[in-house]
Amino acid sequence: MALLAFILGIWLWDHYFGKTGGYAPGTEEVALIKIDRDLRLADAMAADPPWLRWMAGVDSPDAARKLALNSLGKLAEAQSISDEGAIASAVIHSVEEGKSPLNALTHLSQGQVAPDFSDLTGRLFHHQGRWWEKRLMEEWHTRSGGTALDLEAESETGSLLRARALFSRSTVWLLALMGFAFLPSTVRRMEAGFKIKAKGYTSGWTPSMGLTIFLVATLAWIGFGLLLDVGLEAASGVPSWLGVALDSIARMLPSLIAVALVFRRPSHAVRILGLNRRFHPGMVLGLFSLLVLLDQPLRLIFGDTGASEPGGGLGVGESGMAGLLFMLLSACVAAPIAEELLYRGILFRSLGSRMGVLAGAVISSAIFAVLHIYDGYGLASVGVFGFACAVLYASTGSLTTVIAFHMLYNLSIKLPEWIVYHAPLG
Repeated sequence: MALLAFILGIWLWDHYFGKTGGYAPGTEEVALIKIDRDLRLADAMAADPPWLRWMAGVDSPDAARKLALNSLGKLAEAQSISDEGAIASAVIHSVEEGKSPLNALTHLSQGQVAPDFSDLTGRLFHHQGRWWEKRLMEEWHTRSGGTALDLEAESETGSLLRARALFSRSTVWLLALMGFAFLPSTVRRMEAGFKIKAKGYTSGWTPSMGLTIFLVATLAWIGFGLLLDVGLEAASGVPSWLGVALDSIARMLPSLIAVALVFRRPSHAVRILGLNRRFHPGMVLGLFSLLVLLDQPLRLIFGDTGASEPGGGLGVGESGMAGLLFMLLSACVAAPIAEELLYRGILFRSLGSRMGVLAGAVISSAIFAVLHIYDGYGLASVGVFGFACAVLYASTGSLTTVIAFHMLYNLSIKLPEWIVYHAPLG
């Protein structure tokens, strides 16, 4: 177990403290998409009241530009920035400082690059331009008296993004409001869960057994993931359905290995892990509401820094309808099943059987958070979520209920994210 922990520790140290030698392919692409739409949203909602921007998760224009420059600075530091990224950085810097974007572009290219405004007009009209291109067009329009048709189309794009952000986030808030009716009974039931003692087969599980199986499965997941990344990068023209299938296998296989090491038959796993126990939809909604409430002070305490990489956690392959299918199957179906089997079904149960529910929930949720590779707010929110899943499992004995809660939680994050950042604009 010590050897396995040492290997995993090296992997974690490299991800948290290792020097960045460049980001994975596609990182700049998703970073520019996020920066573009964040800046458009910030402008589109600049006149809205602060409470509405807060509800929609949209920053002020000043804050959005600072976050954009921070992401572009990370890309430049890692030498992972293209000409488009450099142009975006120069234009955003000029707007931030109240200077001319066209002059900034001329200075960047030493007078050798002149934008093709006829092509840019068409792309903006068809919702294919970027925020920084719109700024260049606005100044060109002011200087030359060009047509405002392209700028009107870009304004429609901002309005569309604003409507999408408000709709998607309002749906999440509405779901949380529905769950408030179940919150008192959920809290009472979860409080009782701390007093539950392990019985039967799982009462013989030890922390060392659970940790060993967890380490084996986690290292297998890392190995499968690396192999899949290398294979997909080397291959060309891989169908999207095959990529979805391989990703699901890479997520599920380690957890299935862990379950196979503990149980002799699938029916044993279903019964002992509580996959056949009664489903508790009220507790799912009530706990979801509780986490939505707790999320607000977490943002104030830790700051909403999101993921440490410039893409902000966006997936490279999640654009368009094929990306939506991939996101739903990978993040909202395969990941909840695989992670609950491993983290709650095996790790938490083995820790809690000897150490108690509270200690088992704290330790397993800390491991769960650390392995998700986030900074600040991300680590805190994932840790709180993992703790909630563990207590929900202890109080209901139903892993199906915990899986459903995990699916809802991921869906409440990933679907609004797709609607705002990945859904086509045209």
